[in-house]
Amino acid sequence: MDSFQQALYWLILGSKGGANRARILFSLDKEPMNSNILSKKLKLDYKTTQHHINLLSENQLIVKTGDKYGQVFFISPQLKENWSLFKKLFEKKILMEEKK
Repeated sequence: MDSFQQALYWLILGSKGGANRARILFSLDKEPMNSNILSKKLKLDYKTTQHHINLLSENQLIVKTGDKYGQVFFISPQLKENWSLFKKLFEKKILMEEKK
């Protein structure tokens, strides 16, 4: 497993908040948007959304355009290439949660 796949695995399955990060990624796959819109759409606190966005950005799962006041976030090209892996990991997380 390469480092990108390991980061994806950890961010979605291996840490608290993985489900929210997955929700952010699914939302951004449909439509690029900024933090405020994401927060409202997903009914998450702005600070929580920003925390997840920072983690996703640091691990190259999303990219941003604009300055800090007008940033819009997109799914990274690298994640787009691995979208089927992402969906499999997310489905695995759902199955794991259902067994609890």
